[in-house]
Amino acid sequence: MNRLLLIIALIAFTFSGHTQSVVSGRIYEKISDSLLTGINVYNTTSKATVLSDKNGHYSISANENDKIIFSAAGFLPDTLVVTYNELLLQQDITLTTFYISLKNVRITNSYYNDSLNRRNEYRDIYHQKDILGDRERPSTGVGVSISPLSYFSSRAREKRQLKKKLEKEEKDDYIDMSFPVEMVERYTNLHGDSLRLFMYQYRPSYEFCRNTDRPDILAYISDKVKEFRKPKKPA
Repeated sequence: MNRLLLIIALIAFTFSGHTQSVVSGRIYEKISDSLLTGINVYNTTSKATVLSDKNGHYSISANENDKIIFSAAGFLPDTLVVTYNELLLQQDITLTTFYISLKNVRITNSYYNDSLNRRNEYRDIYHQKDILGDRERPSTGVGVSISPLSYFSSRAREKRQLKKKLEKEEKDDYIDMSFPVEMVERYTNLHGDSLRLFMYQYRPSYEFCRNTDRPDILAYISDKVKEFRKPKKPA
C-alpha cells in the first residue's frame, strides 16, 4: 500500500513539474525570412523577459494561457497565447517590418502612438522601482526592505536590461520623428548612398531634438549639408 502511494505521489509530482515549462523557437522577419536578434520576448503573466540571441533563438518560461509579446523598434508586435501543444513543440515567430507612409512629407505622429503602445504593453517594466540605493531609503532608515538576492537575480537583471532597451528605442524613435529621412531628402536633395551617409554622420542626439523646434532642425540640416558637400582637403 505504501509503495502504491509512493508511485502515485511520484506520478503527481512528475505531472506538476510540467505545469510550468518553456516556449522556445526562432524569430524571423516576414518578407526576407531572415533571423532577428535582440527581439523583446515578454511574458505578461509571469513578467519574465528575454531577448532573442544572435541566431534568432528565444526560450522563455511559460504556463498554459500565458500571454507572450514579441516586439522591437521597427516591427509590428506579435502576441502568443500559450497552449499545451505550444509547450511541447518549437514555436517560430514571424514579425512584420513596420513601414510608415507619409503624405506630402508631413512628420508622422506614429512616435506618440508607438510610445503609448510600448508603455501599455510594458507598464510593469516601466513602473518598477530600484530596490537599492538612497533614492528608495528614508532618512531614518526605518521600514526599509531590501533584497539583494532579488535585485541580482537573473530575472531582475533581464528586466533592467529590457527597460534600458525600451528607453533607448523610445529615444531612437523620437530622433527619427524629429529628423526623418523623407524631410532630410527633401531639403538636402541627397539620395541613395549619399543620403544614408549624411543621415548617419549628422544624426542629432536625443537631447538636441528635445530642445530644438522645427525651424532650428531645418537650420541644422542646412548647415550640415553645406559641411557635407564641402570638398575634402587631401591628407
